Amino acid sequence: MSQTILIENNEDLKKIFSLNLNTFVGTDVVLRTGADDAIALLKILPQISLLITRAKVGGDETAVKIHQFMKNEGLGTTMIILGECPQLADQVLCLQEPVSWEILIRQAAQALGVSLQDISQRVKPDYLPIGLHFFRDIEKTPCDVYIRIKKGPHEYQFVKRIHSKDSFDVETIKKYEEQGLKEFFVSKDYIQYFTTFVTNALVQKLEREDLTLEERIMTTAHGHEIVRDSLINIGFDSSVMDLADASISSMIKSVKNSPQIANLLKFLFSNKISYAYQHSHLLALISHYVLSKQSWYRQEHLEILSFVSFFSDVTLRSHQQMQVGSMRDLWEANLTDEERAQTMNHAKDAVTLLSDHPHADEYIKTVLLQSHGKLDGVGFEDNPSEDLHPLSKVFIISDNFIKILLNPAMPKTKKDILPILYERFTNPSYQKIIKALEQKFE
Repeated sequence: MSQTILIENNEDLKKIFSLNLNTFVGTDVVLRTGADDAIALLKILPQISLLITRAKVGGDETAVKIHQFMKNEGLGTTMIILGECPQLADQVLCLQEPVSWEILIRQAAQALGVSLQDISQRVKPDYLPIGLHFFRDIEKTPCDVYIRIKKGPHEYQFVKRIHSKDSFDVETIKKYEEQGLKEFFVSKDYIQYFTTFVTNALVQKLEREDLTLEERIMTTAHGHEIVRDSLINIGFDSSVMDLADASISSMIKSVKNSPQIANLLKFLFSNKISYAYQHSHLLALISHYVLSKQSWYRQEHLEILSFVSFFSDVTLRSHQQMQVGSMRDLWEANLTDEERAQTMNHAKDAVTLLSDHPHADEYIKTVLLQSHGKLDGVGFEDNPSEDLHPLSKVFIISDNFIKILLNPAMPKTKKDILPILYERFTNPSYQKIIKALEQKFE
């Protein structure tokens, strides 16, 4: 079996690329973190057939450094670069961002001399991974559920752990989590069925009126995670749309009934709630607080901003991307070229994603498109103009307030956060919105 070195620091892409290179091309994938790590391996394994790497990792010219080493050593290893690399563009295959796994597989197969017929005849994975958060709000599943046990370097066994219609509780799932399990597996033939079953169960739970505030927040957070995962894996079907709508309605209920913000923060940080939902929920909460101080506020404004809060970062894959609030943040963050492109375009991409959603009216699309101060939804404006929609301005100030609050390296008190906002957002209407935050949180 051939061996391929892969350098990819995005965890999701690393899994996707590794799995498909092994499954469809039949190459043994060896993961490395950067140029020095890869070079150290090439010194002892010069027979590596293929090397796939990001052009840059962090601030390091990874591809250039590895290429120079291989040239000096006379190695015949084929290289594929993910992203633009002008220095090597005339010598090495550079795949344009975003790189789909299908294109990468085809190029890797060609480099390794594997025919497309060989690829088409390979058996696709029989089991697909499902995160544990899919199981936190259900008591049974519509299909058998498995765990994966490694038997050898490239061999796995799938062992049934939950039978179809078996009853279990959240403590059972917690025990698996405590043992280090990250995901279950479901047969590829049942993945759509399973996802629909879970989303329907969550919708029913979210529509209950007897949930405590804590139960509602936790359940809505699980719904948010499942919507994000589902949009990546299966797209925006009717069940995902229903779950998103039920989650937004539930979030609005919890925002209206939230305790003091300090107590809510303590609850959000002391429970296993994703950064994505912490940001989304607090963004809706602070937006509601600011709106309540405006003479023009109407109920539908909270609904609009809650909808935007829920979907604003839905196309982003990591909390490092979600923390970006300015162009300076974007270039200082440890992101790949592809992740930077995703972050730059995520407001525009979210609007495109919601183009067929019946509840995403023009107000929602406008606020979402302008959520970082740009009229076209691309990039970040350091000092947004007065031309934006009033609700967009409320969203922008609330978003920046929450990003600072959730950043461990930034101030934690309102007294220290507000001067930062006053200094950045100097136009009169933004200053007025910031001033509303000076009032005591109720």
